[in-house]
Amino acid sequence: MKVTKAPFGDRYCLLTIPNLDTNKMEILNTLPSYKRWIGRDLLFQPTSATLGRLNKFFPDIEWDETVQHHLDNYIKTLRTAEQIRKRKEDQTPEKDDFMFKTEPFEHQRKAFYLSRDQKVFALLMEQGTGKTKVILDSSAYLYSRGEIQSLIIISPNGVHRNWIREVETHLPDWCEHEITYYRSGMNKKETEAFVNVLNSRDCLKIFTFNVEAFTSPSAINWMERILLSNEVMLVVDESTRIKTPGAKRTKIITNKFGKQAKYKRILTGTPITKNAADVYAQFKFLDPQILGYDSFYSFRNQYCVMGGFEQRQIIAYKNLDELSRNVEGHSFRVLKKDCLDLPPKIYQRHFVQMSERQKKMYGTMKKGFIAELEGNLIEAPEAITRLLRLQQILCGWFPTENERVQPIDEKNPRIEALKEILEGIEGKAIIWARFRADIRAIERLLGDLAVSYHGGVDSDAREVAIDRFQKDPAIRYFIGTPQAGGTGITLTAAEYVIYYSNSFDLEQRLQSEDRAHRISQTKNVTYIDIECQKSIDSKIIKALRDKKNIADIITKDPISIFLEEQDNE
Repeated sequence: MKVTKAPFGDRYCLLTIPNLDTNKMEILNTLPSYKRWIGRDLLFQPTSATLGRLNKFFPDIEWDETVQHHLDNYIKTLRTAEQIRKRKEDQTPEKDDFMFKTEPFEHQRKAFYLSRDQKVFALLMEQGTGKTKVILDSSAYLYSRGEIQSLIIISPNGVHRNWIREVETHLPDWCEHEITYYRSGMNKKETEAFVNVLNSRDCLKIFTFNVEAFTSPSAINWMERILLSNEVMLVVDESTRIKTPGAKRTKIITNKFGKQAKYKRILTGTPITKNAADVYAQFKFLDPQILGYDSFYSFRNQYCVMGGFEQRQIIAYKNLDELSRNVEGHSFRVLKKDCLDLPPKIYQRHFVQMSERQKKMYGTMKKGFIAELEGNLIEAPEAITRLLRLQQILCGWFPTENERVQPIDEKNPRIEALKEILEGIEGKAIIWARFRADIRAIERLLGDLAVSYHGGVDSDAREVAIDRFQKDPAIRYFIGTPQAGGTGITLTAAEYVIYYSNSFDLEQRLQSEDRAHRISQTKNVTYIDIECQKSIDSKIIKALRDKKNIADIITKDPISIFLEEQDNE
């Protein structure tokens, strides 16, 4: 058996089989990548998963020199993974003459030494464990060795500005640097500053982009200019933002930018937010060889069990030990409970009663929704919208036909509940709310005692809000939405985190919790959910506390979310 280059491109190989029998054919038909029989020869895609299968069953295959590099890359990936595993098991702390600006925790030191020389690596470090510092130390190390000239960070909107603050805190003083950020609609002064950094010499050039920007041709052009003129370490912060294989920005970041970067990193504390398939696109950005599949379809066939309508829904998983081992060989996992001596999280519920008008509206709308579900008049995605409407009523708002809301009562019971909570606590508090009407009502209540961080606040004002909350004793409250403020910012001045109204998104909940519970936090942090008993409030809070995504519950059993909680423990 011999492997040669396919006549129409390097992406495919041709396997010639002199003595093809039934047993060989059965094995070859199970190869996990694209394949097609051409007579008695097999055309196939040389992914690492396929090469692993061939190497296992046919170790004596001869490789033509034109395709030997495919086998060499596969072997190199295996060896790298094995080396990383062995270094993880080594309990002796690695040290050399690298001069840190801020002394790392032991887990940060290990992450630094494990990842710094790797072309690709995943830092799967839980929120608050200091993955930003690891990246900045690594970039300084690579710059000092002449490996890179630039560091590019792609992160969620708002978070990309936070990196500027972290650079000044953690990047070693001996590493000369210039830093700038991209935003859509940059004025002349901002554009000039960006160009000046791009043209800088004899320093590490640091660029930050928000991931949402890559719907803009301008952002794509700037990114390509940097990549073409520099050796780059490209970092995707909160990499679950590129977890959807078919999404436009995932394709741009993976196929256009990722292939040009010399070093690549992904950062996330929650690599899996919905199901095991979430890891595919994130690790494909690093290197398709890691998981071994060039298409999501092939990956899904190997690790997912399909069911539901037309077999389109993932209903279970298989071969997860294999998947875990592939991921583990190119990543470092850090959980707060294993590495930080942080004070524990304390969870409380503050119960609120609906007004009579709320009860009537809620009951009528709930009955109508259940009837729709039982009559199969709406599908699961539409149930999410229905759930939102019920949640708005619980928050004191009646949704109108033009998507606006009106107050149900002159005196909002939920605002009164928030007042009770704030009167009973000392110290600073974060207040998360999901609806704009909620935000406005809370802002009116707290006035000059609070700062705001949400979609209606521009980037500069957001930075000011963080600084004032952290440093100004006159500012007691931070009002925000988990969508805008739940990632990438540090709010360790808070002793309390109050969920006025909850998002359905598990990742947003976990991220928003950890704005206060992270490195440098020395106080207990108390989390208070405002809850209307025997309502969908209880269902949502219980699901999120149990680390379940509401969207998953809706997809599997839409009607269950509307059933009353009998036990609110």
